Parts: sequence; structure tokens; C-alpha cells
Amino acid sequence: MADNNNNNNNNRRSSRDIISSLSSELLCLIFCFLPFKEAARTSVLSTRFRHVWRGMKRIDFQESFFVQPDEPEEQKQIHRRNFINFAYQWLTNYTGTTIDTFSLTFSRPGDFPVDMHNFIIFSLARSVKGLSLDFHDPIRTEDGLENRGGVFNLPVHVYGHRGLESLKLSSCNFWVSGFRNFSALKHLSLGLIELRQNCVKALLLCCPLLESFTLKKCWSIDAHLDISGPNLTTLVVDKCNFLYGLVQIDAPNMRLFKYSGRDEQFYFERQLTSLQEAELDFGVESEFAEVGQLLYDLLEQLFSARVLTVVPSADEPLGLLNTLNVRHLILKTSMHRFEFYGIRFMLKSCPLLETLTINIGPARIFHDYVPPFKLDAEEFWTKNLVVYKCIKSSLKVVEVIGFKGSRNELMFLQYLISLGRVLEELNIYLSDEVDGYGGNKEIYMQRAQWLHQCKKPNLRISFY
Repeated sequence: MADNNNNNNNNRRSSRDIISSLSSELLCLIFCFLPFKEAARTSVLSTRFRHVWRGMKRIDFQESFFVQPDEPEEQKQIHRRNFINFAYQWLTNYTGTTIDTFSLTFSRPGDFPVDMHNFIIFSLARSVKGLSLDFHDPIRTEDGLENRGGVFNLPVHVYGHRGLESLKLSSCNFWVSGFRNFSALKHLSLGLIELRQNCVKALLLCCPLLESFTLKKCWSIDAHLDISGPNLTTLVVDKCNFLYGLVQIDAPNMRLFKYSGRDEQFYFERQLTSLQEAELDFGVESEFAEVGQLLYDLLEQLFSARVLTVVPSADEPLGLLNTLNVRHLILKTSMHRFEFYGIRFMLKSCPLLETLTINIGPARIFHDYVPPFKLDAEEFWTKNLVVYKCIKSSLKVVEVIGFKGSRNELMFLQYLISLGRVLEELNIYLSDEVDGYGGNKEIYMQRAQWLHQCKKPNLRISFY
């Protein structure tokens, strides 16, 4: 017993010795893989660690380190001043000579404009490569965005920083013409800001090396939006307010495309033969709209994607001109009976499907919607069944996230289990939510046990 204790003590000492033997530069590099707040906590571990984290090349100052959202405004302002003082103290003691990324999140930059400028200039003076400035107020609602512009102007010094490779701006105004100096820029993200006529087109012309472009909750976007870039591999458009027009895209090397928002029309000028992943979500409408045809037109153009995330429509057209190359299909669904036709259509359109993820979320709104055919939820997955090619020959893994064991969920899983000829794994991730009928994780687990009645000998069912 004593020998075991001695061995354990020796092992602990050995671990400490290994860490102690590392150089400060290597420790600082390791700390860069930690969130900035967690790296700060290492300063209490030892006298040596007290200053190591001050040489980190990835700096992330967030107002939330000091300010809590439920505090009175007077208290918030005091804590904002404490945050400003902390940032000054940290930068004064900074031991590095260069900065890889500098992030600043602050909801009231107009109250501390000189300090904001000083922090940004500090990063520029140390040849920062990635700059992220987020000045949005999380307390404000997302309604009426068009009535308020960016709350802070990008400092003029930034436009002269030619070495910038990544720029992320949220609620921050900028001059489009100033982007002409960003010839090395590869990653650009814009959020919570008005984009005036031809703004996007001009930005992309200024940044020919751009590889990723993100628009998040922007508004007043052109009625005819052109997105063109020979090096563009990633495009993300998230809940933006378009002027009800056409989005025309020329990005032959695109590998990742994500869209969330209203039913806009997309046109890709060239086939996306390099596309690996696509995510489509037209489910942010306040009321359900018949967006099925727009969704399917878009799928026709994204046929080469191997990973596809989609919210199933209530429509079921005859079929796509080209079947999809999808190997992993992620369905974001509430398993409402009106979504059954859309789910069935996606199974039919993915003959090479290997993994199906069913991500169950909040119920969608189907006001005044009437399905095109008679729909009996009890019989949809149990009678007059069609066994699609993927079910017969390729689908090996099914995972359900947010399982509550509703009747619709169980009937669909029974269909997959009973007809899935090569199905090997069924992974059930129980929901943590308590539903309106007293359901909880324990009850969901009881309902999930019913699936064992459908189980085949070669199928492994796991619960999490």
C-alpha cells in the first residue's frame, strides 16, 4: 500500500516537473488554446504563471468578464469602468511583441471612445493579423434593426494596416473605400449593420484574396446582391434583411455555404463541384410560408455537398433533376406531421446517405396551412411504405438529438429500424427540457425503451 502511495506521489511530482521544465514561450503557446478568461485563471497557480499569460498572442477582452446582463444600468456603468481599467493594466504589462488576434466586445463604446481607440491602436502597433470588434448591445431586441446603425466608427488607423488577414465587425460603421488597403484580407465578417447599395460588391472587389465572407443580421441589402470571389471557399448569410431580390453568386471554389433567413432566391453562376457542406434554414419566418419550391431549386444547385443541414418543407415535389451527393443529412425538425412530406422527400433525394441526424427543436408555426394530400400521422410511416435506396443500401447510422419520445418520433424511428437493411447504430440523445405535459428526462428514457421492441440483432441502440 505504501509503495502505491509513493508511486502516485512520484507521478504527481513528475507531472509538475514536466510543466515546470517548459519555457515561458511554450507555456504561452499552450495557453493560447484556452479561452482568454481561463488562461487568466492560470495566474493563481504559481508565482511563475502569474505573468506567463500576459504574453499571449490571442487577446480577447469581453465586457461580460465584469458586467452582468441583469444588473441595474448604474451598476453596469461602474463595472464597465472596472473593465476598462483591467484592460489598461493588462496591456501595460503585456510582454509580447506581436499579436495574432485581438478581440474586443463592448456594448457602450460611445461612452468610452478614447479608450476604444487606444485598445485598437495598441493591437495595430503590434502587427495584429486578426481584429474582431463587437459593439452590439445584447439587451436590445432584434426587431427594428433598420432604425439604428452601427454604434461606433472603425478608427481611421485601421485602414492603414495592410497586414490584416481577418476582420470581424459587429455594430461598427466603416468606409468601403478604406478596404482598398486590405489586400491581404482573407476572412471578413459583418454583423448588425446597414449595408447600402453596392456595398458588398465593392468590398469584395477590394479584397481579391478573401476566402470566407459572413453577413450576420445585416439589413437594407441590395435588391440584387452580387457575391463574387475566385478564392471564396466559405459563405455564411445569417438572418439578414434583403430588399426582396436575387442573390447571385460566382464562387467556383466554394466548399461551405450556410444560409438562414427568409425565402430569398439564389442563383449560382457555376456548378459548385468543390462544395462539401451546405446548411439551409428558411424557418425564421414568423408564420409558415410555402418555401418548398425555392428550397428545392436551391438544392438542385448544391447537389455536390456531402454534408447537408436542412429544415424540411411541408411540400413534396416530384423529385430533383439530379439526386444529391449527400452522405450526412442533418434534419432540423420539430417532427410535426406537416413536415413528414419534406422528410420523405429528403430521404428519396439522398440515395447515398450514410448518416442521418434528426435534430429536434421547437415547434414550427403552420397557420392556415393545408397539406396537398390527406395526411394521417398514425399511418404515414406504417402503411403503404416506400423503401428508398438509402434505407436499403447505405444508411448505417441514425442519431436523434433532443429526443422526447413523441408518437411521431417513435413511428419514424420504427420505420427506419424495420426497413433499414444495413443500419448499424441508433444513438438517442435525450432532451433536457421539461415539456408542457410533465415530461422530463426520466420519462423520455422510458419512452425510448420501446425502441428495443423494434430492434434487429445487428443494430446497436445507445442512449445518452
